[in-house]
Amino acid sequence: MKVGEMMEIRHFVTFKKVIEFGSFTQAAAHLGYTQSTVTSHIQALEEHLGAPLFDRMGRKVRLTDIGKKLLHYTQEILDTYGKIESITNDGDEMRGELRISAPESLTVYRLEPILREYRKKFPHVSITLNNATCGDNKRAILNGGSDIAFLMMPKFQDSDLIVHSLLEEPIVLVGSPDNSLNVLDESYENQKISECLITNEKECSYRTMFEEYLRERGIVLSNTMELWSIEAIKRCVMSGLGIACLPLITVNNEIKDGRLKVIPCEGDLKQISAQVVYHKNKWISPALSKFIDITLKHTRDWS
Repeated sequence: MKVGEMMEIRHFVTFKKVIEFGSFTQAAAHLGYTQSTVTSHIQALEEHLGAPLFDRMGRKVRLTDIGKKLLHYTQEILDTYGKIESITNDGDEMRGELRISAPESLTVYRLEPILREYRKKFPHVSITLNNATCGDNKRAILNGGSDIAFLMMPKFQDSDLIVHSLLEEPIVLVGSPDNSLNVLDESYENQKISECLITNEKECSYRTMFEEYLRERGIVLSNTMELWSIEAIKRCVMSGLGIACLPLITVNNEIKDGRLKVIPCEGDLKQISAQVVYHKNKWISPALSKFIDITLKHTRDWS
């Protein structure tokens, strides 16, 4: 091999970003490279290994078997590199990158004080916050796309994850104050009712939970409207377009102000817990360690 073709740290960083974003183009935009630079980095690794790392299928890229094997070692290499970089990190001069995944509900209604304190104490740490469904956030931890993730779902254990349960988050069914539905009880079992469920993505944990509740009782709603944000969902419900199943924390103010009402559900809805998770084999960098400490400190005061 020629010296100029040797594998470099930046090649592994690029490889990891292509996996995270699923696209050469998006990885290039994130890294501030041209797409040709990203391509050359991947080609350098492929030439060194003598095998392709990705199956390129249109705009989507998928790891080959060799690529999957390299991913494991790439994480080890980047973790070791991070340890070396952090040797001189101390106090306010701490540097590094922190990749956080969280659902919209926790990002908007819980995380602001945590992020504010962290940014104040460690301004030189680069923070990337990605909002997605809890299923996507969990997968981001398992595939190395995020360093830490917040989840809103039933309590669980996973042999590959460190899981901290933070707080049970009550889930409520809400409608506009003049909605004719005052309680969802056995009188509605095995019936179709003229209500529209206004909800978010299909992998949303509390949507899944409520749809299971309806299936168990044979209750069918007239239709479902998917929206892109909790704020949009609330506005539609307040205007009388339907009902929604949401974490209580996201609708507390509207309930207190009389803009929404709680519709009790006979048999109650299952419990959902706010949890923070990271991979058990993940190197806990100083930046990540401090974030975990600040998170657990703040969540002791959640109510």
